Amino acid sequence: MKRFNLIIALLIAAMGLSAQQIQTGVVGGHLLPSDKQVTVMVNAPDAGSKSLNIFKKYKSYEVSKDQSGTGNFKKQATVTFPVSYSEFKKRAGSSLADEFKMQVKAKDDAEAWAILQSGDVQKIGYFFLSREFLESIGMMWTDTDVKGNSPVTVYRISAVDAGGKAEVIYTEVVSAVKRVPFPRFKLNRALVADSVVQLTWSIPVPALNPAVFASVYKKSSTSKRFTVVAERLIVYNRDDSLHVYFTEKVNPGELLTYYMQPYDMAGNRGAGSDPTSHLTKSFKSIAAISGFKVKDTTNALYLSWNALPRQAVYSGIQILKSRSAQKDFVVADTLSPNAVNYLDRKVLPNMVYYYQVRPLLVPYPGFKMLPTATANGSMQVKKERPSKPGGLTAKQDSTRFIVLSWDKNPELDLFAYYVLRGTSAKDMRVISPPIRDTVYRDSMKYLNGATQYIYAVQVMNLAQNMSDLSAPVGIRPLKAQYVASPAGVQSRWADRAVNLQWENTVAVYDNVIGYIVFRREKGEPLFKVISKVERLPFFRDTLVTPGKTYEYGISSVDAFANQSLLSPLTELMIPTDDFIAPPSDLYLTNKPEGVGLSWPGNDRGNHYVIYRRPASSKTFSKVAMVENASTYLDKTAVPGVLYEYKLTALLDQTESKAGQEKAVRRQK
Repeated sequence: MKRFNLIIALLIAAMGLSAQQIQTGVVGGHLLPSDKQVTVMVNAPDAGSKSLNIFKKYKSYEVSKDQSGTGNFKKQATVTFPVSYSEFKKRAGSSLADEFKMQVKAKDDAEAWAILQSGDVQKIGYFFLSREFLESIGMMWTDTDVKGNSPVTVYRISAVDAGGKAEVIYTEVVSAVKRVPFPRFKLNRALVADSVVQLTWSIPVPALNPAVFASVYKKSSTSKRFTVVAERLIVYNRDDSLHVYFTEKVNPGELLTYYMQPYDMAGNRGAGSDPTSHLTKSFKSIAAISGFKVKDTTNALYLSWNALPRQAVYSGIQILKSRSAQKDFVVADTLSPNAVNYLDRKVLPNMVYYYQVRPLLVPYPGFKMLPTATANGSMQVKKERPSKPGGLTAKQDSTRFIVLSWDKNPELDLFAYYVLRGTSAKDMRVISPPIRDTVYRDSMKYLNGATQYIYAVQVMNLAQNMSDLSAPVGIRPLKAQYVASPAGVQSRWADRAVNLQWENTVAVYDNVIGYIVFRREKGEPLFKVISKVERLPFFRDTLVTPGKTYEYGISSVDAFANQSLLSPLTELMIPTDDFIAPPSDLYLTNKPEGVGLSWPGNDRGNHYVIYRRPASSKTFSKVAMVENASTYLDKTAVPGVLYEYKLTALLDQTESKAGQEKAVRRQK
């Protein structure tokens, strides 16, 4: 018993493990029995030995068995150490022999054979956990003929020296072997990423532990049964606990279930751990919906998108729908995660529908709601025109507005109503923006109290089909007569001119025939007339100075040369950059004749003004004006003086702002 424990102790020392890390598998004795075989530990080195070669003293060992326990022993096997590395390779197999040679870093078979003969624990290491290795060097023998065995079966090991003399090493009965339960391992730690799974099963160290190895089994969501993915993992001891560590590369998006089962040196197996399931996918790398489109088709809207990756992280695809782009989305349907299209027949013609599509994920820690893909569309029915609005009425509610109201149309695919106005049923034009309501207030500001006005309403559907005009109604505004001022005066700078535009009061008032444009520089008390009587509601002013701010006003003129009050003013500052910009840079160099200046040319002309000041002065003075050049030599610079220079550009007598200021000291 002590010798067998010594083998394990030496093995533990070779692998740098604690004395509790690995047990015998089956506790007690030199025998390791299982249902199919009995493994016999032939012998062990003496205490304190650093070598596991048990054939230093004896040339062979004999294994005998008394199957019935009556004292009738029969020889079963003679165990020897291999006589050469070739014989070791024949016993162990080429694969194990080559692995041994690589592990001990032997250059050739001769060097590997020397290490094998030495039995050096430190160099041989984990190979002493291999049944094949131990049998190949004669430390272990396995009895597979165990059908006639019983608890009283006895095994005897005898050592034979060089002279052929035999010595009994030990005798042990099968019933003397103590068997203890395997510990029930539990999952302690799981690290799962897109391409790797790392699992650790653990349990506090029991008083007696037969578990030496463990197998790991795996089943995917698409397979029916578990398969072995790791046949022999070492059970190790750390921090007063037994652990089994397993890792493997996996494909992203798989749903995998694992469990482990411990077993001892004899092949006896313990109970498996509880199955543990994991998704090999991090939330950040989960793909959302892409390529989402909505297409009009016969009596429906056809939704399509790119297929999601075939991964177990998805549980479905949710379709949300609304008639508003920002709110009120409701779930229209939920599809399988493999779906790539959806046909929505619950739509009204010419109505815009907004859709959101998002993948649903299986419940899993760290998984949140994925963003939605959005698109919109409408089922166009282009030939159908909406019915004409009815119930139109017009009344004046004050001195400011004519109030128009009408009945709501029965169609659901309407875009908007439009109000038309004219002085006869044959001379009508749209005066309103798109109206979503059935009421419109028309300002009387530009209406003539002496004129009878005709109103009508028209409606457009989502296919942009217009209805016929409603039955017209007439009304004459009650208001005092005057010349109306133009409204909506706007100004903008374009094409190097001030462009003015205003409401066309000529088309509204019969007595208005044109307009007069007024301008003043901001801050001045009086306006100046800058136009003749203009017939159209726009004007272009080119006689302005860059950098100044102007105010404009417009008055209406009737056929009798009466003018209205001035319209609300519009204000505009004339930009200088649109005329000319300063050079983008300035380069200064000392030359024998003076200070050399150079700069990038301007795309609007090459006329420039050069300014200079000594560093001791606060003001710049003009040095020169350069035409059609981008260099200048300042010969008047005094040697030893520090100067600062700056440039402006000229275009049509307009001088730009100054560019960058740069300094240089004139060399003596």
